[in-house]
Amino acid sequence: MVEIEMTLPSGAKAKAVEWKPDVLSLICANAFAPGQPVELKAAGEGGAVIALIGKSGGSKKREDGAFDVKLRLHSLRREQRAWLDATFAA
Repeated sequence: MVEIEMTLPSGAKAKAVEWKPDVLSLICANAFAPGQPVELKAAGEGGAVIALIGKSGGSKKREDGAFDVKLRLHSLRREQRAWLDATFAA
């Protein structure tokens, strides 16, 4: 299973664990209300920063106290989509 470490603007960490067209699944310490805007950053190839913006599809609390979050990404550039596709295809 692929896990990508992401960073929220607050500095909190999240793990991206699944990518389906336009929906990124995260495991995060923070819960997000449905429709709430969420910004994430990840390290790409060669130290490039990949910035993603989406809206929460809601959060579900896990047994370990973290939250499963579905994030609907919007305004993805071709390079961002290609990076997500390549990363999760591995």
